[in-house]
Amino acid sequence: MKQLIILSVILLATNCAGQTPIFTLGQQRNSTPIGCYVKDNNNILDKFIGTWILNQNGAIFTVTLTKGLMVPITDHYRDDIQGQYKYVVNGVTIINTENYTGNNSKIRFTFLNYGAEKIALFFDDPERSKVGAKVYLTYSNIGGIEKLKWELKSTGYLPILPGDAVPQFNFRVPTNVELIKQ
Repeated sequence: MKQLIILSVILLATNCAGQTPIFTLGQQRNSTPIGCYVKDNNNILDKFIGTWILNQNGAIFTVTLTKGLMVPITDHYRDDIQGQYKYVVNGVTIINTENYTGNNSKIRFTFLNYGAEKIALFFDDPERSKVGAKVYLTYSNIGGIEKLKWELKSTGYLPILPGDAVPQFNFRVPTNVELIKQ
């Protein structure tokens, strides 16, 4: 009987130690422990999910954002936002990331430290791989109309190596607009 109790205690301790610690997205902490899960317990990201459109003067800019649950990051997991975008001017498609695959074809959540109404995301253009950028999204709901303020900003440029094609550094999508939820 004593051996059974000891075995039970060992199994229970091992099982408890193997559980993934869960932190709430947006909580301030000094570090993210290895193997933890940063979960959107308060559904902060939900308001950003959906299709958002700017339709102005023959230009249509469409951003579609989805929520990923328990997405593996380098050494932990987190709920995040990922997205695709399309920009068409006078019937001519400037860019449509649905045609691309891989990490450089998406908008990806990076951090949430601005509050429940504003987030920052990595922004990638698959044909502008030397340009680093973030897009800041600010959510508002005025009179039942949901809007996102879209502010795209460069974060720097990767070095041009010998043999690289001459890179383009300009953005091919709007940099400061207001999108309406569809």
